[in-house]
Amino acid sequence: MTNHQFLRKVLRYQKTYGAKATIKRSINEIFNRMRRSIGHSHPYHTLFDRDALLVRIEHPNIRLVIFDIFDTLITRPLLDPENTKHWIARRINCDRYSEQRHTAEMSLREAGSADVSLAHICTEYVRLFGTAEGDAQQLQFIEESIELALAQPLPGMIEVLKMAQQAGKKVVLASDMFLSSDVIKKLLQKCNILEYDALYLSSEVGVRKSTGELFRHIAENEKILPEQAIMIGDHPVSDQQIPQQLGFQIAVLESPLALSAYFPRLSTWIEKVKSAGPTADELVLGNIVRTFFQVQPRQFLLDRASLTQCGRYGIGYAIVGPLLAAFSEWLIDQAHADNIDRLYFLAREGQLMKDIHEVLTSGYNIPQSNYLVLSRRAISVAMIRSHEDILAIARTDYQANSLSEFLLRRFGLTLDHATLTALEKRGIWSRKRLVEIHAGQIDDALLAVLETLSDAIHRRAAMEREPMLSYLQQIKLTEGVAALVDVGYAGTIQGRLCDLLERKIQGYYMVTRAAAAEVRTRHGVRIAGCFGEDLATPDQSPLLRYNVPLEMFMGSDDPQISHYRYQDNHAVVGVYNPLSEAEKASIPLRSELRAGALSFARDYRSMKDSGLGKLRIDPHLAVDIFRDFWEGTSEFERAQIMSIATDDYYCGMGIVHFATFLPH
Repeated sequence: MTNHQFLRKVLRYQKTYGAKATIKRSINEIFNRMRRSIGHSHPYHTLFDRDALLVRIEHPNIRLVIFDIFDTLITRPLLDPENTKHWIARRINCDRYSEQRHTAEMSLREAGSADVSLAHICTEYVRLFGTAEGDAQQLQFIEESIELALAQPLPGMIEVLKMAQQAGKKVVLASDMFLSSDVIKKLLQKCNILEYDALYLSSEVGVRKSTGELFRHIAENEKILPEQAIMIGDHPVSDQQIPQQLGFQIAVLESPLALSAYFPRLSTWIEKVKSAGPTADELVLGNIVRTFFQVQPRQFLLDRASLTQCGRYGIGYAIVGPLLAAFSEWLIDQAHADNIDRLYFLAREGQLMKDIHEVLTSGYNIPQSNYLVLSRRAISVAMIRSHEDILAIARTDYQANSLSEFLLRRFGLTLDHATLTALEKRGIWSRKRLVEIHAGQIDDALLAVLETLSDAIHRRAAMEREPMLSYLQQIKLTEGVAALVDVGYAGTIQGRLCDLLERKIQGYYMVTRAAAAEVRTRHGVRIAGCFGEDLATPDQSPLLRYNVPLEMFMGSDDPQISHYRYQDNHAVVGVYNPLSEAEKASIPLRSELRAGALSFARDYRSMKDSGLGKLRIDPHLAVDIFRDFWEGTSEFERAQIMSIATDDYYCGMGIVHFATFLPH
């Protein structure tokens, strides 16, 4: 965005929302421009070199590869490894469980036990604190079930394990762990780690990695010399310092959580959420950390100036996924409360919204999800029945563009040379004059044009109305209790559907503007906003303030629907605006965003189904992370999204890119 564009934007904002709101927004804009200007790429080079490790593993002198388990092959998506006990405390409703369990474990260790098992710890817990939280077997079962629920794979390192096996090396797993081998095997199986040669657990062998004795036991049992084995693990002492002192080769690996501490923008969020206790938000951040900082199957730049990593996939995973998952959770409650039969996700942003909603709700007793291929252009022209309808369509803001483009995009009219010449001769319109509409103000010249072309517009509306009605009947929008689902703002399409169908259609949105109240009152329908409702100014929500980038993050690869028509056999077909070359070039880029968002949804659904209790993402967290990302986009993050394009012909902007909304 150039300085001239910035000034023009400020003046338009002042005209609509007043001086006070404009001053506040201008200060924020200047601050964000400064913040972005210092967001230069700051690469972070990890200590772990995957390719170099594979070369070392393949060396003929190496006979054995030892893998640590936790935070190497599998992880718990928590912001502190000790938080597992907080999740157990949540399950048994005992705030002091973590502290008391630690006391029980230390009691056993001080009594001289070489190492302890979970069964021993739970027995000691009951001896010290009684059975208020259950007997020893119950406590053991609950703790094991929570461990199983939290376990998530680290695919990058699992791939290294498989490559070691393919190289003909013997692979064993070793862990200082109180869980039994039966439970550990279940965790490994859940994470698709099915093949390994042996499993060494301190709780069963009786000695630990942290003392070096477990490594000596492995070398003796596997009949190898220390230098013939390589140890791969994240703990700087147990997995690196001690085995190296014993003569084992090591691979210096950092756990995802340890790595995240080097990235200030993300670590700020980790610290905020970590103190809140066991919540869905911890799992959201924990899975983001796991995704960003695990060993990757291909090399990614880790950039310290960025909030996100892993390119466009990471932006989809951390920014888009949590936002749409939080919206889906809210949507379920609203639809049940209103006894909705069918939800209609509006094209084109609704495609990803629907996909994520279905990932999170598959198998539940919820209203049927449908994809509604509609646009403001398609529904608006079809519902025209009066001249006031024409003016209502024209009043929507429109960037300076030609009259022919305006009439085509708003009303489906092609302005031929003869008509334009006639308008000029009558002094109604100059050929060089541009159409520009702001805050619903239509100048006298455009009013005269619309009056002159009123009959042509009505003929066009009549031609499009019946095919539109046929399409809406085919998708059963005329039956039962139906609700529209969309990004939001003023409920325009919802209101026009109510007008056209002469029935109530409810509406659920991410955010709505104050103008939605008029549609709600006129039709007696619900127009509800998840992240903000009836907002007076865009600055009341970053989703409204940055609404175009928000829509672009959720955009579909499909072309925009223009209108519906009948074929010769009376079948209804859609007529679409052709994709531009810029939009076609954006398809593979947008697919990475979408893949990340869907991957987050699948991971979150796995957490919700795992027996951790009711989980719900805090909507404020999802919105605030979106705000932090957009207002502080680093140089690296801007490079990922700047060239993604979409069309906004309806508002006169033509093809727009993310770059349009970012400062140079």
